[in-house]
Amino acid sequence: MRAMEGLVDQARKDCTTAGDRHQFMFIDLDHFKRVNDTGGHATGDALLKRVAEALRGVLGSEDIVARLGGDEFVVILKSGSAAGARIAARSIIDAIAGLSFTWEGWPHAIGASIGLTAICANCGEVDEIIARADAACYAAKAAGCGCVSVALDGKIDKSESPKQLAAAS
Repeated sequence: MRAMEGLVDQARKDCTTAGDRHQFMFIDLDHFKRVNDTGGHATGDALLKRVAEALRGVLGSEDIVARLGGDEFVVILKSGSAAGARIAARSIIDAIAGLSFTWEGWPHAIGASIGLTAICANCGEVDEIIARADAACYAAKAAGCGCVSVALDGKIDKSESPKQLAAAS
């Protein structure tokens, strides 16, 4: 967690000095507990590795991916546009939902819910950025599986389902 906080802080500082803008995602896997409960922790661990590969596969080489623990991941998108972040979020949701994962003959399917917020020069301290994305992720989970919620200026803007995200692009 400390290493990730340091990366968010560096991204925030880059925004202050260079005028950059980044985006921060908090990703929580949907239905992951069922994988551990039915297949065991070895199954869950193997699936988490596949999720990490899927995340790296849809993101840019400069973007940062980290696992917080359990079934939670965070992403720092170095490309700063909010529209681009929503497209990336949709790509992540699609990639995770599309994982074909079988362990010892049993198929397992999961999804993802994402909270998204900006990292910019005046968007607050690291803990505030993380808290906004986390709150947005809770809103996405509440809206249903496979949703993205965006936190703007400390408020949750809206939750978008996969169909809404596809229509927006």
